[in-house]
Amino acid sequence: MLRVAVFFLITLLVGCSSNIHQRVVVLQYSEFGPQVIASEVIGMQWWQWQEHGDSRPRDYDVQVVVYRNTNLEEVKLIYPVIPEQSKDYRYLEYGAALRYLDEKINDNFVEAVTADLRKTRHKLISELGD
Repeated sequence: MLRVAVFFLITLLVGCSSNIHQRVVVLQYSEFGPQVIASEVIGMQWWQWQEHGDSRPRDYDVQVVVYRNTNLEEVKLIYPVIPEQSKDYRYLEYGAALRYLDEKINDNFVEAVTADLRKTRHKLISELGD
């Protein structure tokens, strides 16, 4: 009986952890446009544990986790920010992501940026539904 209970718990945990991957999309910071507009919803494009970026230009591997039909706490457990490993995630709820993208696409300040934002929007809808 104990084996059955342990098997059930393991199956449940594996099912839950794999299921969250169906409710999130992990994107690069740059897929939300240049820092001047993206910072409105995901912060600056440097490590969030630093007060400012490096004085020399450098790439920061900041990723954005867009989530839908799950809670932020669960997402943060799967995608934690770990400064010692340079793992920096920004979290953005699906509806907020679409509102941001729709607004910036409608603004259409720079056509190349708008085209990239359209691709990001399409990717989110393809992965997480409409």
